[in-house]
Amino acid sequence: ERRTFPLLKLVFDFAQRPYEGGVLHHLGRNGGGGEPAAGGTPAATGEPVYGGRFQGARSAVFDTIDPHKSIASLTVFPDVYNVLLKQSAVDPDQVFLDLAMSFENPEPTEWIFTIRPGVAIPPNDLGVPERDMDAQDAYESFERIRGLPEATGCTFVCPWFESHEALDPQTYIIRTPTPYAWFLTQIGGTNFFQNIPPRELIADPDKMLTGGVGGGAFFIRPGSYSESEGIILDKNPVYYRKDPDHNNNQLPYADGIDTIVVPDPAAVRVAFESKQSYTYGAANRAEVDELLASYDVREANARPLFSYVSFAMNVERQPWDDPRVRKAAMHAINRQEYIDIIYGGDAKANGIVHWPVGAYALPDDEREQLQGWDPELSKQLIRDAGHELPLKIEVVFPTGGFLEMDQHLPIWLTQMEEAGFQIEQVPMDLGSWISRFTEVDYDSSLHPGLEYETPEFPLDFQHSDGPTGSGIFSNGLQDLEVDAAIEGAKNVTDQEELVDAIHDVQRLIYDKGPVELPIVSPFSRALIWNFVKDWPSGSGTIDLLDNSWWLDRAPS
Repeated sequence: ERRTFPLLKLVFDFAQRPYEGGVLHHLGRNGGGGEPAAGGTPAATGEPVYGGRFQGARSAVFDTIDPHKSIASLTVFPDVYNVLLKQSAVDPDQVFLDLAMSFENPEPTEWIFTIRPGVAIPPNDLGVPERDMDAQDAYESFERIRGLPEATGCTFVCPWFESHEALDPQTYIIRTPTPYAWFLTQIGGTNFFQNIPPRELIADPDKMLTGGVGGGAFFIRPGSYSESEGIILDKNPVYYRKDPDHNNNQLPYADGIDTIVVPDPAAVRVAFESKQSYTYGAANRAEVDELLASYDVREANARPLFSYVSFAMNVERQPWDDPRVRKAAMHAINRQEYIDIIYGGDAKANGIVHWPVGAYALPDDEREQLQGWDPELSKQLIRDAGHELPLKIEVVFPTGGFLEMDQHLPIWLTQMEEAGFQIEQVPMDLGSWISRFTEVDYDSSLHPGLEYETPEFPLDFQHSDGPTGSGIFSNGLQDLEVDAAIEGAKNVTDQEELVDAIHDVQRLIYDKGPVELPIVSPFSRALIWNFVKDWPSGSGTIDLLDNSWWLDRAPS
C-alpha cells in the first residue's frame, strides 16, 4: 500500500489550508499591538502592520554566505533560500512544508516530493530570472552537494542519495540505498545544510559569496555582506506565503532584517538594552530574570539547545592514538562546573550523544558511571600509557564568542591541568580554525558545535569517515567495529529498536575511548522586545522558517 504523508500530524504550512487529514498548527503566538511600525499604517489592536526592519546583533563573525559551505552563517539561509521541508527536532510530528507541498514514501527507500507552484524569485541583480522554483533547482542543489566533499550537507547527501531525479518541474524523487532512520530530519538539514538556491546560482557559485536570492522571504542586499561587520536582508515582494490568521495577508510584514557583528559579547547585551538589537541570548536564568524585570521584553523561546562546546582528539596523532590517554581526557572533565559557573544551573551534562535528543542519550546514572569526573584516574591512565606527568598536548580553538567559548576555555584548561595535562594553547580566528578543523589538521581541538538535532552527527564524529562521510572534521576512532555499529543503527526504523541501538553504540565507543567529548548543552535563553509580535518559538530550528512575525511600532 502506498504510504502518503502530505502533513504527518501537524504541518506548518501557512501558504494554504491543511491538506486532507492534516491539522494546521500555528507556532507560538504572542499577541499584537496597535501602533504603526516604521513606515506602516495604523491597525486595529491585534492586527499586523507592514513595515519596519528587524535589528539583530551577534558577537561571532560570519564565515561565508555560500549556503552549502557555511558553518557560521547558517541562520541567514532559511530567510533567503528554500528547503523541501523541515522536521522539528523538538516534536518530530511537526513538519514545515516549504518548497515541497507534499511527499510520499511508497517504498522504504523511495521518497517522492511534489514541488509547490508559486515559490517565486524576486527581481535581483544576480542574473537569476524572475520565475518559480522547481524540481530542477532541487536536483541541481543536491547534485552540487554530492560533488562537494567539504559541504556539511554531504554527511547526508553523499552516502544516502543512491539516485535522484527531477521527473518533471513539479516532481522530485530521491532513492536511498537502504531504509534510513533520519531521512526526514536530514532532508531539510538539521542546520539547514540542504538549502536549495536557484540553479542559476549553482551554475555560477561565486555569486553566492557576495549575495543571495531564492524563494525565501528575504534576499541578501547586494554589497551588504561582510564577515566581520554584518549582513542586510531585504523583503522578497513576491514571497509565496500568506498569513491565514490575518486575512491571508502577503508575508513577510517587515521590510528587512539587519544584523551587525559586535565582537565583544558584553556589547551584544548593550545593543539589546538600547534596542539596536531586538533579540538577545542571555547567559543563564538569572540574567533572563534580571532583564525581564528591567525592560519590556519577554522570553522568545523555551527549549533545550541542541548545540554544545566539545573536545576532539585526532587518533592519527600522538598521544591520542592511545585509548588510555583519550579516556584520561574524558575523566578530566567536571561538567557540573560548567553548569554552575557559566549557566547558573541552566544546563545539563552531555554524554557522547547530547541530552536534548531525549531517549537517545544514555540515562544520567549510566553516563556518569562511564565518563565521570575523576582526575586521579586520569593521571593513572596517563602513567599507564607510558607518559610522565604532566603530559604535554596541543589544543587549537577558535576565538570570536561562539557558545560561550571564552567562558569554557579557562574552566577546561584548569580541569585538564589538574588531571595531569600540560596545555599548549593555539588560539586562532574563526576562518583559520575552520580550515584546520575541516582538514583534520589538529592534535586536539576545543570548539563549539552546531545544532545537532539527532544523535547521528555526534556518533559520526566517532566514525572513520567523520561526520560528513568524506573524512573532514574528524577521522573518528579508526575502528571497524565502531564503524559497523554506527552504520547499522542508521538502518533501524523501529523507534524502540533505534533507541536501543544508539545506546549500544555509545557503550561500545566508551569502551574504545571516544574521540569527541561534548561537554554540556544549556537551555535556550532567548529574549525579545515586546514590540516584536508573533515571534515563533517552541519547535527548534523549524521556527526559522516562519516569517509571520511583525513589528507593531517604531522602537523608541
